[in-house]
Amino acid sequence: MKFVNLTIIAPSDYEDKLKVITKEAGASGATIVQGRGYGHAEKKSFFSLTFEGNHVIITQILEEKISKAILKAIKKGIQEGELDAIAYTSPINHIVGLNTCTLKKFEETIKQEGAV
Repeated sequence: MKFVNLTIIAPSDYEDKLKVITKEAGASGATIVQGRGYGHAEKKSFFSLTFEGNHVIITQILEEKISKAILKAIKKGIQEGELDAIAYTSPINHIVGLNTCTLKKFEETIKQEGAV
């Protein structure tokens, strides 16, 4: 079983939608961090205060097949104009600390995909 770290960076407005997408694809949990960023475009200002917008950074350790399903759903949302996000995976070579319940859920998801 191969594991990857899926990272999603999106405006805070899309947090709930991304939670639904990841859960429907088989993810059982995530770590969500609030953040701010900047880009090449000029930001809006109000009384000399610059508004850059808040973002969420969602990171999940997933079985590789589950991460591909999530990436596919996010790509579809972006193409249809329903999402604004960046998502990518990083391989995990060694991992400790996953509980047996999480591993069993990954195995069940893989078996269900094989039966379809």
